[in-house]
Amino acid sequence: MNEIPGDVQGLLRGGSSTVGAWTLAQICKHMADTIDASMDGFDLRRHRLKRWFFAKPLLAYTYRRGIPPGYTIDPNLSPPGNAELTPSFAELERAIRRYLDHQGRLHPHPLFGRLSRKGWDRLHCFHCAHHLRYAVPGGGAVDKPAAT
Repeated sequence: MNEIPGDVQGLLRGGSSTVGAWTLAQICKHMADTIDASMDGFDLRRHRLKRWFFAKPLLAYTYRRGIPPGYTIDPNLSPPGNAELTPSFAELERAIRRYLDHQGRLHPHPLFGRLSRKGWDRLHCFHCAHHLRYAVPGGGAVDKPAAT
Protein backbone atom coordinates (compact mmCIF):
# COMPACT_ATOMS: atom_id res chain seq x y z
CA MET A 1 0.00 0.00 0.00
CA ASN A 2 2.89 2.35 0.69
CA GLU A 3 3.90 2.26 -2.99
CA ILE A 4 0.58 3.48 -4.37
CA PRO A 5 1.08 7.23 -3.72
CA GLY A 6 4.55 7.03 -5.29
CA ASP A 7 3.13 5.33 -8.35
CA VAL A 8 0.54 8.10 -8.73
CA GLN A 9 3.16 10.80 -8.13
CA GLY A 10 5.22 9.31 -10.98
CA LEU A 11 2.20 9.71 -13.24
CA LEU A 12 1.80 13.29 -12.06
CA ARG A 13 5.46 14.21 -12.62
CA GLY A 14 5.69 12.89 -16.15
CA GLY A 15 2.13 13.57 -17.18
CA SER A 16 -0.33 10.87 -18.08
CA SER A 17 -3.53 10.02 -19.82
CA THR A 18 -5.98 7.23 -19.19
CA VAL A 19 -7.25 4.59 -21.56
CA GLY A 20 -10.45 3.89 -19.67
CA ALA A 21 -13.55 5.93 -19.01
CA TRP A 22 -12.13 7.61 -15.90
CA THR A 23 -9.53 10.31 -15.45
CA LEU A 24 -6.66 9.88 -13.00
CA ALA A 25 -8.58 12.13 -10.58
CA GLN A 26 -11.58 9.79 -10.74
CA ILE A 27 -9.34 6.76 -10.26
CA CYS A 28 -7.72 8.33 -7.17
CA LYS A 29 -11.11 9.31 -5.74
CA HIS A 30 -12.52 5.82 -6.29
CA MET A 31 -9.50 4.12 -4.70
CA ALA A 32 -9.68 6.48 -1.69
CA ASP A 33 -13.41 5.89 -1.23
CA THR A 34 -12.97 2.12 -1.42
CA ILE A 35 -10.13 2.10 1.11
CA ASP A 36 -12.19 4.30 3.43
CA ALA A 37 -15.19 1.99 3.06
CA SER A 38 -13.15 -0.96 4.30
CA MET A 39 -12.90 0.95 7.61
CA ASP A 40 -16.26 2.78 7.60
CA GLY A 41 -18.46 0.12 6.00
CA PHE A 42 -19.99 -0.56 2.60
CA ASP A 43 -23.62 -0.78 1.57
CA LEU A 44 -24.18 -4.51 2.05
CA ARG A 45 -27.69 -4.69 0.61
CA ARG A 46 -26.37 -5.73 -2.80
CA HIS A 47 -24.84 -9.12 -3.61
CA ARG A 48 -26.17 -10.72 -0.42
CA LEU A 49 -26.64 -14.19 -1.89
CA LYS A 50 -23.36 -14.08 -3.80
CA ARG A 51 -21.57 -12.97 -0.63
CA TRP A 52 -23.14 -15.68 1.53
CA PHE A 53 -22.71 -18.58 -0.87
CA PHE A 54 -19.89 -17.70 -3.27
CA ALA A 55 -17.57 -15.19 -1.54
CA LYS A 56 -14.43 -17.34 -1.44
CA PRO A 57 -14.76 -18.81 -4.96
CA LEU A 58 -15.53 -15.34 -6.38
CA LEU A 59 -12.48 -13.88 -4.68
CA ALA A 60 -10.26 -16.65 -6.03
CA TYR A 61 -11.78 -16.16 -9.49
CA THR A 62 -11.14 -12.40 -9.30
CA TYR A 63 -7.49 -12.90 -8.41
CA ARG A 64 -7.11 -15.40 -11.24
CA ARG A 65 -9.05 -13.54 -13.95
CA GLY A 66 -8.98 -9.92 -12.82
CA ILE A 67 -11.75 -7.37 -12.40
CA PRO A 68 -13.90 -7.07 -15.51
CA PRO A 69 -13.70 -3.60 -17.11
CA GLY A 70 -16.72 -1.51 -16.22
CA TYR A 71 -17.85 -3.80 -13.38
CA THR A 72 -18.80 -2.12 -10.12
CA ILE A 73 -19.87 -3.70 -6.86
CA ASP A 74 -21.52 -0.48 -5.69
CA PRO A 75 -22.53 2.48 -7.88
CA ASN A 76 -22.04 4.73 -4.83
CA LEU A 77 -18.29 4.13 -5.22
CA SER A 78 -18.28 5.51 -8.76
CA PRO A 79 -16.47 8.85 -8.68
CA PRO A 80 -18.07 12.08 -9.84
CA GLY A 81 -17.23 13.25 -13.35
CA ASN A 82 -15.90 16.53 -12.02
CA ALA A 83 -13.30 15.02 -9.66
CA GLU A 84 -10.19 17.18 -9.47
CA LEU A 85 -6.74 15.65 -9.38
CA THR A 86 -5.08 17.49 -6.49
CA PRO A 87 -7.88 16.94 -3.94
CA SER A 88 -8.51 13.37 -5.14
CA PHE A 89 -4.84 12.47 -4.79
CA ALA A 90 -4.77 14.08 -1.32
CA GLU A 91 -7.83 11.97 -0.37
CA LEU A 92 -6.04 8.84 -1.57
CA GLU A 93 -2.92 9.63 0.46
CA ARG A 94 -5.06 10.34 3.54
CA ALA A 95 -7.10 7.13 3.08
CA ILE A 96 -3.94 5.02 2.78
CA ARG A 97 -2.36 6.62 5.89
CA ARG A 98 -5.60 6.11 7.79
CA TYR A 99 -5.82 2.49 6.67
CA LEU A 100 -2.22 1.75 7.60
CA ASP A 101 -2.78 3.28 11.06
CA HIS A 102 -6.17 1.59 11.56
CA GLN A 103 -6.17 -0.88 14.45
CA GLY A 104 -9.85 -1.77 14.54
CA ARG A 105 -11.82 -4.42 12.77
CA LEU A 106 -12.38 -3.97 9.04
CA HIS A 107 -15.84 -4.17 7.51
CA PRO A 108 -17.01 -6.95 5.17
CA HIS A 109 -16.54 -6.51 1.45
CA PRO A 110 -19.89 -6.29 -0.39
CA LEU A 111 -19.06 -9.28 -2.60
CA PHE A 112 -16.26 -11.17 -0.82
CA GLY A 113 -17.52 -10.88 2.76
CA ARG A 114 -15.28 -10.82 5.82
CA LEU A 115 -11.58 -10.59 5.05
CA SER A 116 -8.61 -10.70 7.38
CA ARG A 117 -6.32 -7.67 7.56
CA LYS A 118 -3.89 -9.51 5.28
CA GLY A 119 -6.77 -10.29 2.92
CA TRP A 120 -7.79 -6.63 2.80
CA ASP A 121 -4.17 -5.58 2.22
CA ARG A 122 -3.96 -7.90 -0.77
CA LEU A 123 -7.34 -6.86 -2.15
CA HIS A 124 -6.62 -3.13 -1.85
CA CYS A 125 -3.30 -3.53 -3.67
CA PHE A 126 -4.94 -5.69 -6.35
CA HIS A 127 -7.79 -3.20 -6.77
CA CYS A 128 -5.47 -0.20 -7.01
CA ALA A 129 -3.22 -1.99 -9.51
CA HIS A 130 -6.31 -2.80 -11.58
CA HIS A 131 -7.26 0.87 -11.85
CA LEU A 132 -3.77 2.30 -12.22
CA ARG A 133 -3.11 0.05 -15.21
CA TYR A 134 -5.47 2.33 -17.13
CA ALA A 135 -3.16 5.31 -16.57
CA VAL A 136 -0.53 5.71 -19.28
CA PRO A 137 2.61 7.61 -18.26
CA GLY A 138 4.20 10.28 -20.44
CA GLY A 139 2.90 12.67 -23.00
CA GLY A 140 2.89 15.71 -20.78
CA ALA A 141 -0.90 15.89 -20.43
CA VAL A 142 -2.16 15.26 -16.93
CA ASP A 143 -5.50 13.72 -16.15
CA LYS A 144 -7.10 13.52 -19.56
CA PRO A 145 -8.58 10.38 -21.05
CA ALA A 146 -6.63 9.28 -24.13
CA ALA A 147 -8.16 9.89 -27.54
CA THR A 148 -9.84 6.78 -28.87
